[in-house]
Amino acid sequence: MPDLPRNVPGIPPLLRGGRNRTQASTDGSHVMAAADTTDLPRVAGTDKGRNRMGTVVLAVEVVRDGTGVLDVSWQSAGAGPVELAVGPTPESIDHEHPVARVDGATRVSLPELGPGRHYVSVAPVDGGTAVLAAERVVPLEGASNFRDLGGYRTKDGGRVRWGLVFRADAPDQLTAADVAAVGRLGLRVAYDLRTDDERAKAPSALPAEVRRELLAIGGDASRANPLGDLFRSGRFDAVPDDFLHRVYLDMGEQDALVFGRVLTGLAVPDGAPALIHCTAGKDRTGLAAALLLSVLGVDDATVLDDYTLSRLYFTEQRMARLLPRLAEMGLPPERYHTVFGAPRHAMETTLAKLRGRYGSVENYLIGRAGVAPRTIAALRARLVVPANASGRGECAAPQDDGQATTPRQTRAAQSIR
Repeated sequence: MPDLPRNVPGIPPLLRGGRNRTQASTDGSHVMAAADTTDLPRVAGTDKGRNRMGTVVLAVEVVRDGTGVLDVSWQSAGAGPVELAVGPTPESIDHEHPVARVDGATRVSLPELGPGRHYVSVAPVDGGTAVLAAERVVPLEGASNFRDLGGYRTKDGGRVRWGLVFRADAPDQLTAADVAAVGRLGLRVAYDLRTDDERAKAPSALPAEVRRELLAIGGDASRANPLGDLFRSGRFDAVPDDFLHRVYLDMGEQDALVFGRVLTGLAVPDGAPALIHCTAGKDRTGLAAALLLSVLGVDDATVLDDYTLSRLYFTEQRMARLLPRLAEMGLPPERYHTVFGAPRHAMETTLAKLRGRYGSVENYLIGRAGVAPRTIAALRARLVVPANASGRGECAAPQDDGQATTPRQTRAAQSIR
């Protein structure tokens, strides 16, 4: 069963701009890597009146450019200097050896960090709370829509933990380098939402040590219904604009127990880090991710932003290859994006319908998907850094999951969130 075609509206970035952009370098011209933070040159400005009101880092965004350089930007209250530290996992951020100190700017580029994905902590030099971020997408050669669900703000001021739940397209074409990169994520389990036929045609190439949970969802174009018949027969001109919404709502009702099993699995002690994937990482995985983020307390606008990222990381990656096929079907690209892609309205309407029927996403999960109330409480405790977190925060995983429980505390990051 092929996944439905996919679409994507625009993506409002977490952050934009910044007062200055500075290149961190090793030649001493701006910011240099150093083992002792007292020797780090400032990017701009001086320590005059340094951070007397206290600096609070509010949000951080990390984007890799075409050359592999990480462009890090942040929002903050207060104008004091900050230090940036990096590590391959949230638990291994090396706060004792910051890679940059920045004063008077809210943006910096970090070159020559080495291969692989990097988590970046931005912390006020005065010892205030740091904020952790990473690239949203995991850079791989054989999968383009492999993303971290961490970092999103919750409505009560918390933040979803980085590095614990990932969403992706099918991992059947991972290269040897990809397998090594995925291995560094520390995945314990992968929830494969594809059908048996899909798995047989495209076997998973995930590392052998990752436990597989095979939970087939057949709600895309395969379930027997009039909409599916239109799709399979190629009568795309007769497919309604709300096709995907109807498919998602059908999945939400008919496959509710599967979604419940995924969320229940994420709450157990050895249930994360975890990967949720289907074929495109957009429809079945998209609804699973939307339900998870919603019950964790992430607002709808952010949930929908995450959903629409599949256009950038899946649909647009394949559009050149799809154009001849779309022409054969007589389907204009605009129509394809509107009806079959990742249109914002499809997921927005689905969540609204579920709330209309059940009162809330939480009620849907408890009443229809079979998730116990204590499991939802465990999910929030495990996957969300509370707004009032101090000391541990994002660089430390919950104590019951077998990961490190206490990050190294330095004046660069006395608490991480």
